[in-house]
Amino acid sequence: MPDDEGRGFAGGVRRFVRWPREVPRGPAQVVPLARVGLFSIAAGAGIAALGWGDQVVLMALGPVYAMADDVIKGVRHRWPGFAVGLAAGWGSGVLARAAASAPADPDWADWPALAAGSLVALVAFAAVTRLPDRPGTVQS
Repeated sequence: MPDDEGRGFAGGVRRFVRWPREVPRGPAQVVPLARVGLFSIAAGAGIAALGWGDQVVLMALGPVYAMADDVIKGVRHRWPGFAVGLAAGWGSGVLARAAASAPADPDWADWPALAAGSLVALVAFAAVTRLPDRPGTVQS
């Protein structure tokens, strides 16, 4: 890779979309993802406790940002992991919302589904990035 390809805006976009072949990629680190997940759940609980029920959705931004940060860092299977994480998180959130009865306090109505979706998204992303590479293939 030429030295000037990694610099500037165009080089950054190029590296974000297609990671260089010669650079090794490892799986996503579980401990930072777990910290983000637990912080998001605690922040969402705090927001709901303060009565800002409409802003509880902000707790879903932490896991999405953490997954996007790992995509930028170039973890193994980053795009399939990101897609699976988002889909699994959204799907589990919908299922949790349908399965759980609504609490008496409307500020807490979205918190259980968003908490479940956030955790499932992070777990699915970490699991996909841990899948082994197929021999002879190059990940993008």
